[in-house]
Amino acid sequence: MQRIAINASLRRFLWVVQQEQIQQQHQQQQLLFQKYRLTTVDERAVPGLVNHRRLLQKIMDTEESDHIKGKRIRGVLKKMEANYMNWLEECGAMECLQLLETLRKASRYFKGNRGSTTDAHSNKNNNNNNNNNNNNNNNNDWSGASPYFSPEFSDWLCAVLQRGARYASRPEEELALLSAAAELELADTQTLQLLTHKLTSRDYTTKASPDDLVRVLRLVSLLVKRCRMPIPPLDHVLCHLPSTTLDSRQSLTVLSSLLRLRERHGFDVARAVSRRATAHVETYTARDVIFALEAIALLNCCHEAYIGAVLDRCTALHTQLQPHELGSICKYVAMLNTSRITNDTALSCAKELRRLLPALLIRTEQLLGRFSLRDAQCILRCFERHKLHHSVVFSRLTPLASEN
Repeated sequence: MQRIAINASLRRFLWVVQQEQIQQQHQQQQLLFQKYRLTTVDERAVPGLVNHRRLLQKIMDTEESDHIKGKRIRGVLKKMEANYMNWLEECGAMECLQLLETLRKASRYFKGNRGSTTDAHSNKNNNNNNNNNNNNNNNNDWSGASPYFSPEFSDWLCAVLQRGARYASRPEEELALLSAAAELELADTQTLQLLTHKLTSRDYTTKASPDDLVRVLRLVSLLVKRCRMPIPPLDHVLCHLPSTTLDSRQSLTVLSSLLRLRERHGFDVARAVSRRATAHVETYTARDVIFALEAIALLNCCHEAYIGAVLDRCTALHTQLQPHELGSICKYVAMLNTSRITNDTALSCAKELRRLLPALLIRTEQLLGRFSLRDAQCILRCFERHKLHHSVVFSRLTPLASEN
């Protein structure tokens, strides 16, 4: 009997211990479940990189005004600059490309919020009296960081660009990365050179379409200007352009790109492209004429037939010119005078210039009272360089142009 009682007590004790163990395991499972559920809620409560990128895209796709879009996008950008260090593990190859592409599309909404080097460069060029000093200051003040983001976030985006370039396997991806870098001014020189080397190689250029060749040349010129990237070898790109059929927009893009690069080997290309572009000049708008005149005046190697056609097109459009357009045209026409050294354009197209200058003078008289300081200075300089005199025009514009 005693042995039976002891066995019963032992079984009861083991059952109690087993029940306690089961209860402890159940409590541990409940704690783990609570911990897991809280963690899941927290992750959803704090949006990650993908969520912010999708939010930017969603804002851009809305039908709200640009002012509202810009305000919302700048708010998202501030959140991204505050939390980007938590997203390092989320940056796969595809996420890097998608993020940079989305920021590139959204850049027009936040560019006005912070001064860019290109905007500063453009503003400095408007003041012709201080061009050299301003360009030197611009060179000295350049820090290498993107002007649109904080320095830390700019460095992080350069790391994103580097990771995206490392895994980019198609030319479309490499072009997208270069386009984003040029637009956002991400000056990771080593990565940019790696990407441009692939897109300027013989293997790519022999298979690329004319539009892709023009796009590569434009991106390289923008990266050289904005990100201080050394000029890569462009022989394989340039050798295809003279024999390629380009439309009016592509021809202007090539001339503008060569102007940014100031590449010595591009002068022959500019002459050949401009000669073939003569057939498209009749379709030029006033804005196109301004870009063409800039290339004509500063490259000094465009074909004579193209120069004459552009000047005649400007004469035909003179009655439609707005004050700022007239100021820009006069800025470059002023350079087409015989007093400039090694300027053959004024001599080769003297007949077209004689037709254009009176038309510009007539349009200036019609627009008196609507010119800005910059426009008045450009117009007066143009007329003075070409020795045109008009008492009413000079009496009205001289006081405005003399203001500081």
